[in-house]
Amino acid sequence: MNIVILTIILPYPLDSGGAQAQYNMIDSLRHEHNITVVFPENGMNSMGAMAELKRRWPEVDFRPYRFYSQLVDPRFFASKIKRALKKKLLKNSDRFMVEWMLTPYGYSVDNRFARFVRNVLSEKKADVIQVEFYPYLNFVHKLPDNVRKVFIHHEIRYIRNRRLLADIKMLPHEIEYMEQMYRREIDDLNCYDIVVTLTDVDRKELQSVGVNVPIMVSPASVNAQTMDYDGWNGRIVFLGGYGHTPNKEGMEWFLKNVTPLIDWKNKAVSSVDIIGGGWPAEVEGIAENIKVNRLGFVENLADAAKGSIMIIPILSGSGMRMKILEAAAMGMPMITTSVGVEGLSFENETSCMIADTPQDFAMAIDKVISSESLRKELTDNARTVYEEKYSVKATSRIRNNVYYNGSTK
Repeated sequence: MNIVILTIILPYPLDSGGAQAQYNMIDSLRHEHNITVVFPENGMNSMGAMAELKRRWPEVDFRPYRFYSQLVDPRFFASKIKRALKKKLLKNSDRFMVEWMLTPYGYSVDNRFARFVRNVLSEKKADVIQVEFYPYLNFVHKLPDNVRKVFIHHEIRYIRNRRLLADIKMLPHEIEYMEQMYRREIDDLNCYDIVVTLTDVDRKELQSVGVNVPIMVSPASVNAQTMDYDGWNGRIVFLGGYGHTPNKEGMEWFLKNVTPLIDWKNKAVSSVDIIGGGWPAEVEGIAENIKVNRLGFVENLADAAKGSIMIIPILSGSGMRMKILEAAAMGMPMITTSVGVEGLSFENETSCMIADTPQDFAMAIDKVISSESLRKELTDNARTVYEEKYSVKATSRIRNNVYYNGSTK
C-alpha cells in the first residue's frame, strides 16, 4: 500500500512522545508499505535528522517542504515575528497565555504547500494520506477526493485547551474563540474518512460530541528496551521535554506542592532527575528539600533511567502518555495522576499508583519507596499489560487493520 504521512514533527530525534509514536509505527510497517513522509523544514525538523532517518530507513522517502518556500507565505512570516515578540515581551501575561494555548502557529498551510502535497500524492499514487497532529487538521480541505484520508489525533485539542486554561479567568471574546475552535475541530474531523485516536477514552469523547466518521483506536507504542525490575537505586525520574506545556505544568506542580510534603532525608532518595530537553536552570531550585537534576535529552533512556521510580504528575492534556509505556517496558515502578494514565489499561495499586492531590501523590511515593515487594509487584504487572496491549507487535497489527479494513478488529 502507498502511504503518504503529512506531519508537523519529523520522527527524530526521539525527544517527544509524538516523535516516538510516529517513529515506532513507521519502523514496524516500513517493509510492508511504501511510505513517504512529508514535513516542513524548520528548527525542529532539521536536515541532519532527516539524513539520520534515511540511513536507518532506506525504504522510506522523505519530502521536506523547504523553509524558504514557507517564507514566501506572508502570513507565516508575520506570525513568526509577531509571536516571537509577544513571547519575549508578554510571556507572563494571561492574555498571551490564552492566545498561545488556543492558536497553533509556525506552520504554513498556504496554497503553495497544498500543491506541494498534492504533487507528492500524485507522484506516489497514494492510497492513503495520513495526517498527524492538530496544527494540520484543517489541511483536509486541501486534499484530493480520490485518496483515503486518515487523521491521527494524538491529543484532542479542545480538551487540552480547557484543562490548561481552567485556572485563568478568560474574557468573553476568548471564551467565544475557544468555543469556535472546538466546533471547528469537530467539523474538520468529520471531513476525514477515518479518525484514529490513541485511546478508547478519546474515541468515546469524540463520538459524544458529534464526530460521525469512523473512529478507530490504534494505540501508540514504544520500542523500549524491556528490562526486569532489579531493585531501586534511590532516584526518582520524570521524562518529558519542557516545550510540552503539560510537562512543564505537571513538574512545577510536583516540585512546588508535592515535594514539601515528603521527609526526603529519611527516605533514602538521592535525587529527582528530569530527562528531556529545554528545562531552564531555575527548575533545579524550586524544591528546597530534595536535589533536582536536569539531565537533558539522552540517547539511551535505559541507561539513564534504569533502576529508578518514574513519576508522571500530568494535570492536563489528552491522548496517550508514552512515558507510561516507557516505565512499564523498563521495569520502573510508576506513580501517576488520573490524567497521566487516562485511556491506558494500568490499574491503581496493581500496575501503577494513581494520585491526584499533592497529599495523595506524596503518600503514593512514600508507599512505593518504602516497599520492595510493592515495587516488584507493580512492575511485573505493568510489564504484562505492556506486552499484551502496547508492544510494537500488537500496535502495528492494529494500525494495519485500519489501513486495509477501516477497523481495529
